[in-house]
Amino acid sequence: MPAEPHDLESEYSPSSVAKHPAPWYIDDYARRSAATLGSLGDRIRRETYGPGADEYVVLARAEASAPLLVFIHGGYWKALSADECSMWAADALNLGFSFASVNYTLAPTATLERIVMQCRTAMDWLIDSSGLAPTRVVVAGSSAGGHLAAMVTTANPQPSRCSAAVLLSGVFDLRPIVSTTVNEPLGLTVPDAVRLSPAHARVSPIPAVRAFVGDEETATFKAQSSAYVDKLRTAGVDATCRTVAGRDHFDLIYDLVTPGTDLGDTTIGLLRG
Repeated sequence: MPAEPHDLESEYSPSSVAKHPAPWYIDDYARRSAATLGSLGDRIRRETYGPGADEYVVLARAEASAPLLVFIHGGYWKALSADECSMWAADALNLGFSFASVNYTLAPTATLERIVMQCRTAMDWLIDSSGLAPTRVVVAGSSAGGHLAAMVTTANPQPSRCSAAVLLSGVFDLRPIVSTTVNEPLGLTVPDAVRLSPAHARVSPIPAVRAFVGDEETATFKAQSSAYVDKLRTAGVDATCRTVAGRDHFDLIYDLVTPGTDLGDTTIGLLRG
């Protein structure tokens, strides 16, 4: 039976089952990222991919031939920034990888369609400017960033230019959020939601997709990932969905490049090919 609207509000509120409220995690992301940016000095900087003030990436380059990890932040398309989501840059460099965090204009200033186009433009700019082959690029995204990472890769009308996508607690079918407060800054209609949902897009081939959710997430977030992976596998994509014990919607991303964790080992393995 479909969830009633009040149930959808709870199901699409990650804080309802997380260890801490969302603002606690947002502050923690910003603190960790500021420490990382400060420690790297001129090894990390902003690079623009478009003319808009928000169209930039926070980029840390390793050697020219190093694999590139691209991260697209979440925040329900209305919060956070690349600067606040760059905590993995130093660890990536230490592992021999370049790292980029994509910034985009937030809703309601930007429509979701514009945000998707910004992320696609950023990915093209990163690959073109680095000269890397698609086999050397992995894109990751969390929550709304998981949706955007899918729109850049598996749901992109253009062939994917990445070797893999790591999708963390993503929202791949946007139709349920149309009737929730999540939609207030987005203003999506049901047709908009269908058009901008990876779940309803033709699958663009990509070598590998690895989806992860925390076991301390709502049933709806878990179902979103498993259903999308099922769609990808039906289309012939090497796709898996795994649940990480002890992690919730917000702290799952801490493991992104941490050796010895399921998520970290997966991301590192994809980057090393």
